[in-house]
Amino acid sequence: MRFWVLWLLSLVLMVGSSLASKGAAHLYNEANALYRKGRYDVATARYEDALAGGIRNAEAYYNLGNAYYKTGQIGRAVLAYERALKVAPGDEDIQANLRFVNALKVDQEEAVEANVATRFLTGIYRMLSADAVAIVCSLCVFLLAAVAIGWIFRPDRKVGWVGAFILIGVVGLGAAGVLALKVQDQHVEEAIVLAEEVVGRSGPGTDFLQVFTLHEGTKVSMERGEGGWVLVRLGNGIGGWVEVRVLEKI
Repeated sequence: MRFWVLWLLSLVLMVGSSLASKGAAHLYNEANALYRKGRYDVATARYEDALAGGIRNAEAYYNLGNAYYKTGQIGRAVLAYERALKVAPGDEDIQANLRFVNALKVDQEEAVEANVATRFLTGIYRMLSADAVAIVCSLCVFLLAAVAIGWIFRPDRKVGWVGAFILIGVVGLGAAGVLALKVQDQHVEEAIVLAEEVVGRSGPGTDFLQVFTLHEGTKVSMERGEGGWVLVRLGNGIGGWVEVRVLEKI
């Protein structure tokens, strides 16, 4: 009897999930149609409903960002593009649109000159996902084991085995280092300022001294919260307390 109850419950959940997915897909298609008609305000609401209904792909966030840009909501456009990059970190269209809306913000970070090699390595790092790097690490471990076995059975090829061991080991260590950075990045909570202007203070309250002023679209890292306030840090390392209500997590 218990088996049939569990089976019926699972069936109901599967049917409900399927209907919810179809509903979210319908909302997404409706949002695309509204966007094409130039009804951007309504389109943003439909995209948000579709995402809340279970749609999770980079294109949905990308289209949402485009719609928010069309309505002049730069902060929410930045937020949508940043979320799109979380799903598809190597997408050039998303990166281009994010650079464009970031250029419209009031708060601009100082440009840091980077050489060709630095830009190349940074691009590769952003393009690779943590899962892909983890696969490379696992593959290197497997290959090192294969080299060790080969060395045992064919010791006459010692030079070749040593060279392969060193090469694979270097690649594996590099991948492990990148994976550690990726995992660290995933544990850093980032948010976008959605209010037109925000005052950062030296403590969690309006009685503390003003440290900086932020504007819509600025990205910050969140460290810890206290009451209705959160300690945030800017890209240049400056930290301050702002009200939680003016931020939204990426």
